[in-house]
Amino acid sequence: MLAKSAVKVAAKEKKYAKSKTSDYFEFKNVDPAAEVALYFGFSPLSGQLVVSKGDKEKAEALGEADRNRCNCPLLPVLEEKTAIFRYYEEKKLSETPQPVMLCTEVKNPGTTVRREAGEKHLSLEIIGTGKSIADATLIRTAISILKDEGHTEICVFINSVGDRESSSRFVHELTNHYRKNVGALPGVCKMLLKKNPMELLECSHDKCKVLAEEAPKSIGFLGEESRRHFKEVLEYLEELEIPYQMDPMLVGNRAFTTETVFEIRDIRDGKNFERLAAGCRYNQLGKRLGFRRETSSVGATILLRREKDTSAARLRFRKPKVFFLQLGFKAKLKSLKVIETLRQANIPLYQALSRDKLIAQLSAAENLKIPYSIIMGQREALEDSVIVRDTSTRAQETVKIADLPAHFKKLKLA
Repeated sequence: MLAKSAVKVAAKEKKYAKSKTSDYFEFKNVDPAAEVALYFGFSPLSGQLVVSKGDKEKAEALGEADRNRCNCPLLPVLEEKTAIFRYYEEKKLSETPQPVMLCTEVKNPGTTVRREAGEKHLSLEIIGTGKSIADATLIRTAISILKDEGHTEICVFINSVGDRESSSRFVHELTNHYRKNVGALPGVCKMLLKKNPMELLECSHDKCKVLAEEAPKSIGFLGEESRRHFKEVLEYLEELEIPYQMDPMLVGNRAFTTETVFEIRDIRDGKNFERLAAGCRYNQLGKRLGFRRETSSVGATILLRREKDTSAARLRFRKPKVFFLQLGFKAKLKSLKVIETLRQANIPLYQALSRDKLIAQLSAAENLKIPYSIIMGQREALEDSVIVRDTSTRAQETVKIADLPAHFKKLKLA
């Protein structure tokens, strides 16, 4: 018999599966880049998510909406994250299997962020998990979107500010550092010190650049859990062979940023890089906005340039016939590589990477009536292989990851 918790999981999965029974999913008014996000488990929203007057007022009520903006125009401001949580609450997404993965364009009327003609900002959000696999999934998805957009030389610049306690210690020491050197700061920057000392880390003034290099680094104040989390994120990037650089100047938006903060940049022109995406964790924001419990989340914004208007785009996505199950951290490390291999072969699949227990993953696969499962355990991860299992006959065979596209083509799934 299933344990009570497993029964609850199965019930939720069954409810979730009811909306996924047709041969195709159809999405209206979404950007074509959303198709890439779908492969990694993100659900596109039809149309834009608009920041409402209520969202702005709620952000202002926290007392930090205006004085805690960062210098990266791609990193959302507080009212945009408030709009995302409002949608999460209105649609009662907390009652569905967690995490919830959303793909949308957030429209913020009255924002000070300037956009060029044809620019779109696509947001990817993973709400309801604090696991490092979520950070890695977000970065992997953004990289895949950007590469499909034609960006070939890109690099992830990454840092961690830790949890709230770690960040507070860092800001305290950073403020002391600048106060000791206040005489070297230009007049305008002295005003910044009073408002938000973290903004001084990205100041382009020569004297500020020198002080920023000498300033305390946030990574030096991380607690044990934050260090473990960040180490795992970096392990995912290394396993995925995604180039990255540590950047201690990345500290995000103090109003909501916790743990991981990153930017993806085009590095073709050396130091004259272009920011293509930016993201961060915002683990404590949900509770500050009135949620009963902490809702750990991570999100990113991707810059897209469109010569033609894609607002009326219609996306038809074939229902997956494969479910990916994984067991153990080593399998998780390889998991995103498997998904990207199948994406490039146009083989859509379901996955439950944020779940560790096999019974929860099996419940999802059974209730969605998926004909084939891919299973990766510790042994398969070490051998760069997976077990392909026929759900109806229970027959299974071991297949190398590189051979998966050909194997599924033989099964007429590609």
